Amino acid sequence: WSFRDNWDEYTWAKEIRNDELRIAGYFSALKSCLDLPGEEDMIFKRLMSQPELVPTGVSDPLRTLKAEMETAEEDSEENETLSKSRRNTFEPARRVEKIVVEWNLLAAHLPIGDVKNVLAVTCAFGKLLSRIYNFMETEETSVTLTLRISLLKHILADLNETVQQLMAIQTCAASEISAGFSEKFFTPLAFVRELVIDKIKELNKQPE
Repeated sequence: WSFRDNWDEYTWAKEIRNDELRIAGYFSALKSCLDLPGEEDMIFKRLMSQPELVPTGVSDPLRTLKAEMETAEEDSEENETLSKSRRNTFEPARRVEKIVVEWNLLAAHLPIGDVKNVLAVTCAFGKLLSRIYNFMETEETSVTLTLRISLLKHILADLNETVQQLMAIQTCAASEISAGFSEKFFTPLAFVRELVIDKIKELNKQPE
């Protein structure tokens, strides 16, 4: 993977976006290939037929894609077992997990008619936490500096998306529920945003 050593944060941002497209493509193909003989090969061949999903800079794109998907699955399992002490090493992780607990308590009492918006907020929080864990799992080296900065900027984007989803459900929620949104969600998330910005500034000061 040495060809990635000199990537800047913008190249990493493009690669992260391509990874998201590959994952979305995988699950889209899974619906039609599930339980068929050789379903994995069918899915990956379908992905390889779309030029924007083909990994670049490698001699065997199909093998590389399979390896990266397997690594992503293993990382997901490891994230489930991250110790509390390790998560506390990155303050935004602890704070967002606390906010998610507040959201889950509230979501359980929202009207069933709001289920679509509730799921949208829950998925946004899940994506945000996943991105934070990706950042925490990325080794701190000079080689990964630009990747870590790019991940932090994606965390900011995910924060914005989460706030937008919360604002949408606040508009629909009863006044007694929406009244507490600022204290429970918007203000804490704004503070998390400042922590992430501070971390970006800190990393930008480090020599590459």
